[in-house]
Amino acid sequence: MSFELQATSPTRPHPSCAIEHGELDAMDCGAKALLVIDADLQIRFGNRGGVALAREGIGSAERFVSTDRNFAARLQSWLRRCSKGTDGDAERLPLAMMNGRHVAVDAVHLGSLGIDLFVLTVDDPYRTIARNLSEIGRAFCLTAAEARMLALVVEGLDTILAAKRMGIAPTTARTHLQRVFSKTGTARQSQLVSFVATYMPEARRRRGAGRDRPSR
Repeated sequence: MSFELQATSPTRPHPSCAIEHGELDAMDCGAKALLVIDADLQIRFGNRGGVALAREGIGSAERFVSTDRNFAARLQSWLRRCSKGTDGDAERLPLAMMNGRHVAVDAVHLGSLGIDLFVLTVDDPYRTIARNLSEIGRAFCLTAAEARMLALVVEGLDTILAAKRMGIAPTTARTHLQRVFSKTGTARQSQLVSFVATYMPEARRRRGAGRDRPSR
């Protein structure tokens, strides 16, 4: 399946939406997949992450649909309650994707802003790990082989299985792993996996610290 998700207009938002297209695109930031839908599940906007995830089977070109019947039923029920004003403006819904991966969808109704649209962001641990692996590779100057070794360790492979996957000798795989340990300041595979799962680049740490700093 291949398609693109777009705002209803490339130059202006949907008439019922007060959020400019450029502002929505700025929310992409490569972090979480984001979609904006209406009460009929029509897609009004999708960022790059939203497009990528939809291609993996959680949407269509025009409507947000899912093969996970439990998720679809819960989402529809929540949308109806929001439209009637009988439920809160936010909901977290588990979603089983077609490829077997499990994610969580955070849905927010923009009704409090006078906009009858819904923002869906997808909390996908797989994408978070993939992003962290890429950022660690750049930040710690890993070679292509070292980056591949790191990814296989995070996948759960030991050096013997990783060596078979990479088509190299186990001793070479161990050398790559030792260099990854040295560059990242870790000493064990479990510690390395934890490092990747919780990694936060310096730029994001500084931004977070700025938000936490009390105003004067």
